Amino acid sequence: MTDATRPNLPLPGIVFVAVMLVTGVVLALVFKAHPALIEAIPGLMWLLGVALVFDIGVNVLAMQGRVEGALPMTWRAGGFIAGGLVHVATTALLG
Repeated sequence: MTDATRPNLPLPGIVFVAVMLVTGVVLALVFKAHPALIEAIPGLMWLLGVALVFDIGVNVLAMQGRVEGALPMTWRAGGFIAGGLVHVATTALLG
């Protein structure tokens, strides 16, 4: 017996959120070690660049039929906001 009311969670969306969370922490650590990287490009723009590369990759895979569909906008926004919050929190904890 299956539950028909349970929503389908898209795998690309879950992977995107996980990548953004990890990238937020990694970028905070990299910027702490090399502060010159954020003089030209602000920290959250680096996160946006990672999101763009991931999104383009998912779209290419979706066009080839290897992924069930493109990344929904709600997952894009949620993943970027989550990554940004983790980045800001990690930066604040590192000082």
